[in-house]
Amino acid sequence: MLGNLEIGSTETSEPHIFGQTPTTVRPIVPLPVRPLPAQRFLSAGEYRLLPLTIEAKALFDSHVDACDFLVADLSFSNNFMWLSRMSGFYQIIDDCFCLFSLNGNQLGMLLPPIGAAGNQARALRTCIEIMDSYNHHVGDSRVDYVSPEFARQLELDDDGRSPHLGDGTWLLEPAFPDYIYRTADLIELRGNSYKTKRSEINQFCRAHPNHRLEPLHRSHWNGMRELLSQWIRARLEGLHGTAVADFIASVELERQGIDRALAHYDALGLSGLCLIVDDRIEGFTFGERISRNMASVLVEKTNFAIPGAAQYLFREYARTFADCDYINVGDDLGLENLRRVKMSYRPVLFGEKFTLRRNE
Repeated sequence: MLGNLEIGSTETSEPHIFGQTPTTVRPIVPLPVRPLPAQRFLSAGEYRLLPLTIEAKALFDSHVDACDFLVADLSFSNNFMWLSRMSGFYQIIDDCFCLFSLNGNQLGMLLPPIGAAGNQARALRTCIEIMDSYNHHVGDSRVDYVSPEFARQLELDDDGRSPHLGDGTWLLEPAFPDYIYRTADLIELRGNSYKTKRSEINQFCRAHPNHRLEPLHRSHWNGMRELLSQWIRARLEGLHGTAVADFIASVELERQGIDRALAHYDALGLSGLCLIVDDRIEGFTFGERISRNMASVLVEKTNFAIPGAAQYLFREYARTFADCDYINVGDDLGLENLRRVKMSYRPVLFGEKFTLRRNE
């Protein structure tokens, strides 16, 4: 049996506790399927939130099936792999899967409630109550990656950006959108728009006729980590001052996310490719199908010193999703260089998303 562990600020008069379920804490609603075995939980007022483990994937996916979406964030893998810097928790509320994140001493939501449209707004009100009961300041309560489809369910002011949720006015702030491409465009690279891409790929194939592609497998893990370290060193060479510290912090989160994804690669249902040149791994990528018509690329890394490797690997990975109409490569994180690269592939759609926060 695990001992109780207080988490959060020691100044909190009612500490939040991991431990066995006390009789004074009521579950929000019965789970719609057989509950997952859980001996620990996060207490937020009178509510309990269960830790997000790989075993929760099937339950998450069963609720996503009720949604129509474009953004890659509405994926278990995309959330699970990037939870290295915070803790994930969930609960079923009004038959919606509600995903929370604990970052330091602040409880927020990584996504709005996932489920049938008629239940989501009601579930959100309960989620706000949960966040407010945990956070020291109600301004810390927020919901990330809100889709336009979800936003349209909320009652808004005339400005179209201020939802009413029963306890004051909130704001919908635009976040960086996802870049979405037509799969056939990425495979065929037709026309003048893709002339440079075709040239770079041809240059790579001529310079490295002995290259090969292999489906990503556990036997590639060490070579992938070696390439990632090499990639980090190459990026650091062009950075100076505070940019170095910012890059190291962000790339460490990425490294942890990749390790987390690889540790659960099969269970997450991921697929990927490794690019091998002279018997060395010089590129790797992996992602997943997130709906019947859309795939998502989660990670791609190649050796900067090999021209055309990135373009070649991206095209070949797109071929593995030839039966999908679209491929989503996520947002640009507000980075200008990443924006230019993603725009150069001519997106046909942008997956809009918003952050929901109180108007204080």
